[in-house]
Amino acid sequence: MISAERVTRTVERMSAMGPAELQALANRMQSEQPFVMVYLLAITQREGFTDEESQLFFFVGTVIWQLMRENPNGKRKITEKIMKRVEHANEALLEKMGSDSEGDFFSAAETVALQSQEPEVFRYMVEAIMEDDEGNPENPPFSEDHLGVAFLHLKIVLDAFIANQEKG
Repeated sequence: MISAERVTRTVERMSAMGPAELQALANRMQSEQPFVMVYLLAITQREGFTDEESQLFFFVGTVIWQLMRENPNGKRKITEKIMKRVEHANEALLEKMGSDSEGDFFSAAETVALQSQEPEVFRYMVEAIMEDDEGNPENPPFSEDHLGVAFLHLKIVLDAFIANQEKG
């Protein structure tokens, strides 16, 4: 299991990267996990995220990849088949979130976090999309329309990495 300290170190390291380092990281992601990269980019376009939302969504997805690649079997390529299976497994959550109030959404996210095989990675993901830079949940970086979608698709990416570690 990934520790909170490792999550913090990874986020701090990636946040301090300059443009050349970020480009090199994107190139490595394209090589190691091309399907995940395409998935993240496709979601930002399909869902109509703002530029700021797109950047944060992709950054959080990249942090998840960086954290999960350090685990045993973490460098296995995620395939379309794995992603489709994980998406299907999350369909019920998607339907529930579509009908939930904001309070229900936070409660559901907390419940899912407690059940996650990587709770600290999950916690980072939720805090990154639901709180501003000062940790204030009253001013999330995603619009209300995009918050649930961002949550769901980042959860799918995390679940795909977890499923990929367990196979074979």
